[in-house]
Amino acid sequence: MTRSIFAPATYFTFRRRPRAIAELDGLRALAILLVLARHAVWPLYRDSQPLFPVGSWDLAIPLLNGWIGVDLFFVLSGFLITHHLLRRDNTSPLARIGAYVGARALRIVPAYLAVLALVVGGSIPLYDFAHDHLDLRIAYHLLFLQDYLPANIVVPLWSLGVEEKFYLVAPFLVWAALRGGSPGRRAVLLAMLILLPTLLRALTALQHPDVSEYYWFFRTFRSPFHVSFDGLAIGVACAFLYCDRDPSAVRQRRTWATRLFWVSTLALLVQLFVVELLGELGWYQKILQPLVLSLTFGGLLLSVVFGGAKSGLLRARSLMVIARISYPLYLIHITFVPLALALSGFADGPFDFLRFLAIYLGLSFTAALVLHFAVEKPFLLVKDQLGQTAPRVEPRPAGRA
Repeated sequence: MTRSIFAPATYFTFRRRPRAIAELDGLRALAILLVLARHAVWPLYRDSQPLFPVGSWDLAIPLLNGWIGVDLFFVLSGFLITHHLLRRDNTSPLARIGAYVGARALRIVPAYLAVLALVVGGSIPLYDFAHDHLDLRIAYHLLFLQDYLPANIVVPLWSLGVEEKFYLVAPFLVWAALRGGSPGRRAVLLAMLILLPTLLRALTALQHPDVSEYYWFFRTFRSPFHVSFDGLAIGVACAFLYCDRDPSAVRQRRTWATRLFWVSTLALLVQLFVVELLGELGWYQKILQPLVLSLTFGGLLLSVVFGGAKSGLLRARSLMVIARISYPLYLIHITFVPLALALSGFADGPFDFLRFLAIYLGLSFTAALVLHFAVEKPFLLVKDQLGQTAPRVEPRPAGRA
């Protein structure tokens, strides 16, 4: 059995799961592409000056706003993990807890440790970080505390601290929602969960009214788990709505799902393209913006899983491949920015940027593919093999839970 799952004929391939919701792969690919765009343009951005002005608008605005891809990742994670828990077990928060924790570890830890080792070992040319108190930094990264303490080895790893804490509490959240009584009481419980981080950000804003620099804004209002799990909570609610769907109401669902798809898409495009979302750090950015973004992505996710996405773009095989390597790509991409800048000879202007972008993406995707096949995929195959013995309630949606 072990030999079959590592068969060379299929190992170096990307295959979609049977009965999968292919559009979820498209959403995952969109999330990582947004993050890549943000980190491509951020090192070049200085003093709020337009990078590529087109009249009064800056062509770099949608790239600078690419950080919202993390919020899309959170919504997807909340949905997939909750759906996984609902179809695996609905009797006890402790049932199969060992299998659940093991699956999370096989999914997250190997590639994470590999990237930490590469970076700390100085294996990535020109990438550098402060080495003072390195033992302490490594220790709290190994404990996934980099959402509360500085993520100063690889900055994007802060979001893994948020997700790992959600993974720990998710079984108990699902159990509490299932035991909440009537559907109405469950809806109230989920609504309270969704609104809780907004309330906590509001309280934080009262305690820290003078936060105006991006670094302290990030450390205070963006990265800590307790103020940043909006998307995860909305993903939980979406999973319950999906699992509670009426099988006989397919046509009605697709009608409202199609409308929701276009409304959510329009809301996303407005937020992505019109203005830089963090151009100023006022009360909206500190308190409400994460909720608005997460609701937008939650609407998009619901419209997709209920069949409202009319465009075939999200089903493209290229997006499925990007989705499959999205995790190692997320872990490693930012470490290649200094090398790509050096190799491109970046000076100024759009053509220099395009040359830098091509090198940056080439290095990032190449490294992600190597990490996927050398480190990530073996453990994913073991995870899937172990998961085949667990009882299932319904088919799994697309994406890696």
